[in-house]
Amino acid sequence: MAPSSDVGLLVTGFVGIVIVVLLITTPLKVHPFLALVIGALGIGLVAGEAPAAVVRSVTTGAGGTLGQTGLILVLGTILGTVLAESGAIGRLATTLTRGRSLRTIPWMVSLLALIVALPLFFEVALAVLLPLLFSIAREVETSLLDSEGRDAKGRRTSPYLLVGVPALGTVASVHALVPPHPGPTAAATAVHADVGTVIAYGLPIAVITMVVSGQFLAGPIARRMFPVPPPRLVEQFALKETDDRTPPGIALSVVPVVLPLILVVSQSVVTVGDWKGSWADAVAFVGQPVVALLIAVLIAVAGLGWARGVRGQQLKGQVDDSIAAIAPILLIIGGGGALSGVMVDSGIGRAIAHLTHGLGISPLILAWLIAALIRLSVGSATVAIITASGIVAPIVADSPGLHPALVVLALGCGSIIFPHINNAASWQVKESFGMSLKDMFQSFTVIETTVSVLGLGCVLAASALIQ
Repeated sequence: MAPSSDVGLLVTGFVGIVIVVLLITTPLKVHPFLALVIGALGIGLVAGEAPAAVVRSVTTGAGGTLGQTGLILVLGTILGTVLAESGAIGRLATTLTRGRSLRTIPWMVSLLALIVALPLFFEVALAVLLPLLFSIAREVETSLLDSEGRDAKGRRTSPYLLVGVPALGTVASVHALVPPHPGPTAAATAVHADVGTVIAYGLPIAVITMVVSGQFLAGPIARRMFPVPPPRLVEQFALKETDDRTPPGIALSVVPVVLPLILVVSQSVVTVGDWKGSWADAVAFVGQPVVALLIAVLIAVAGLGWARGVRGQQLKGQVDDSIAAIAPILLIIGGGGALSGVMVDSGIGRAIAHLTHGLGISPLILAWLIAALIRLSVGSATVAIITASGIVAPIVADSPGLHPALVVLALGCGSIIFPHINNAASWQVKESFGMSLKDMFQSFTVIETTVSVLGLGCVLAASALIQ
């Protein structure tokens, strides 16, 4: 029997998620992709969706998640593989880590992640960063840790989390707080906030949250858990020690990484500025993440492959290997998208809105709370912030003293609270770094929750200062 109330819908979603977790973690050890799809179908049916509608929600959710994100992840992995096989990533990692200590490397990684993350979705930014992170981690492992993985003070340290935590904290902060990310940008439109003002407030807050969630947590997390990324994936992103080729120049190594960022930023500028003309159409086209990454892949293949004497068959083998390595991650991300799609279509998001509408609390806290509850139910930060912005827009219109830009930032902070199994990025992080579910909750979930709560505190402080 379908639940007849908002509370019933929320209970259905909660119980369904618990069952998915149990399927994955108990001795049954169901593959996450299967568990997610089973959970999505079960939640949809119990929530009252017609069987055909549930299947449609599952396929649309999975297809929508993989439609663009899947292409981007594959292209990003291919790019990373070509850069690694040519020695370009090894060259970048050596340049970035040369002469640096374990104390300064996380700061360097945060700076790198800030540059990469500004124009890109979380999943896209991580796909671009992953080759660099793995290669830097290998350099840390061989140059700054002993044979048992211990630092100079004798503390066992995970090189992958030492560089991964600052990157994740930085990307999460930018994703939630700084346009031109689609979530904050759409929210700014919904509540009639000036995008420039959102950036002016959001960027300093993002710097605070990325320092706390990345730098302060990097050491403790890296010394507490020791996940092992899939060896096949690591090998793709690391220059082989037996490779005696001369690494390419630093300029040729940097261009394929930086170019897609420039193209995507240019597209964002043209879109926000509402510029017209054939040149604007061209910029908008090449600045689409899929197109920008494809251009970068072609430049890498030409400049780092063909121009350096690598045969086409060898390059084809590299591409085949990269696609094979990313396939399990893509399936799991698609499963997360299926669950998210059912959560949205079943009305659980609307149930959250109804239950929170009558709460007599600060509009900024209410905005954060609504976005947070939707995020917990549907998984997607972008869906959470866009849905919540529509709910709070009337509140903003009726509150003359409320700063719209701060509402956008509160929504952004709420939209990344407590990522769990219905969040595609959680699975991307878990599978890429070889984490268990427990490790994922104790690292990535802690990082994003820190950004969410600390960010809200900064927003409330900013509101008190400007009023």
